[in-house]
Amino acid sequence: MRPQFRDHINHLAEIRESALTAADPKLAVARNLSLRRSTLIAGSHEIQIHPTTRIFLVALGKASHAMSLVAAEILGDRLVKGVVTVPPDLRASLPSKISPIHAGHPLPDKGSLAAGSAVQSMLEDTKPNDLALVLISGGGSAMLELPVPGVNLEDLQAINMLLLHSGAPIESVNTVRRALSQIKGGGLARMAAPARVVSLIMSDVVGDRLIAIASGPTILWRRSSKRYKNGTKRTLSAPDILNFYQIWDQAPEGVRAALNRPSVSLPSARRPLNILVGTNRLVIEAAANRAASLGFKPKLINTRLQGEARFEGQRFGKLLSHTKAPACLLMGGETTVTVQGDGKGGRNQEFALAAALAIEGFSNLAVMAMATDGIDGPTDAAGAIINGQTASTARAMDLDPEDALERNDAYPLLKAVRSLLVIGPTGTNLNDLIVGCSYA
Repeated sequence: MRPQFRDHINHLAEIRESALTAADPKLAVARNLSLRRSTLIAGSHEIQIHPTTRIFLVALGKASHAMSLVAAEILGDRLVKGVVTVPPDLRASLPSKISPIHAGHPLPDKGSLAAGSAVQSMLEDTKPNDLALVLISGGGSAMLELPVPGVNLEDLQAINMLLLHSGAPIESVNTVRRALSQIKGGGLARMAAPARVVSLIMSDVVGDRLIAIASGPTILWRRSSKRYKNGTKRTLSAPDILNFYQIWDQAPEGVRAALNRPSVSLPSARRPLNILVGTNRLVIEAAANRAASLGFKPKLINTRLQGEARFEGQRFGKLLSHTKAPACLLMGGETTVTVQGDGKGGRNQEFALAAALAIEGFSNLAVMAMATDGIDGPTDAAGAIINGQTASTARAMDLDPEDALERNDAYPLLKAVRSLLVIGPTGTNLNDLIVGCSYA
């Protein structure tokens, strides 16, 4: 039986549920961590635990609470102490040996710095037989921080705000963050030395480059990011990035001074064991399987979606309008928004509104664009669900979709036409999911 358009809201809900189950951080940890007597099994690796080994836990990011609950249960008495960052609005319930610290996102706050100091203090007296288990998820870059000397919280907040509004991709943003941090770019692994470090990582970065996830706290990285081969620059340094996006002159004086400071030798550390346990591709594959069970022919269009949200939304809408039904087009990744107006919205809302304009007038098409963490930009929405009538409905209410898009003001319009997708924080973060359904 072919799926019917009248059921598109239910179909998208079922696809969304399957996708979020695949992103469940508890299941990710349970699949990849176990303790059998004197052997810690992490992914496919077996690590021998000495009788005197102490295990310390550090968790950062939006999935840290859920990941820590499972890890603490698995480690039992072997776990001696832990520090876990959690979102400000989350009521944390963790074992007494673990200290939860509320920390901000997308901008670091006092809690982020308090967590950084707490982790530094906890790891000060580690010994070679000890082990630090680090649980990393999206949002961790803002939620755990210890800035380099000369940079304060206000400086960090200012430069992060400039970067978030610049349209710079997350990898460029994280390059700047690493250069200003004692935690990022392997800093956490160096803090834990001489203990061994094992990290379980859930990726919120397109392409799953470990150095880019939460700015790579357990990925040993040299602070100078200028690299040359045959006279050709391979990567941009933090100052290069700020200059490229024309925000160097707006950066706080403390930030510019820190970035201009000569590189120094970094402390040595044992090579960490970094294990990727959750990715956006798992989310897309689960969504595709559910779509197939509903009668659609699923098609993966792009698993590394990037670019300006409004342009990518328009392209996706046009592609969907030329797709033979019944079909379900799927994409994953994370777009960006170059803020030019003073409106309210998020990247998925802009994507959805642009797609709504591209499919206006089609009676058989529907699109869902959502952030898997349930939070799209500075709003309470995860994204939006639109169809071929969304733009026309807005016009009938004297709302202008093109103007809303131009002013980065998608949220009020989508709310007015009841297209916002509000599901609340999910406790995980594996990038965004785009689903387009074409009905016969």
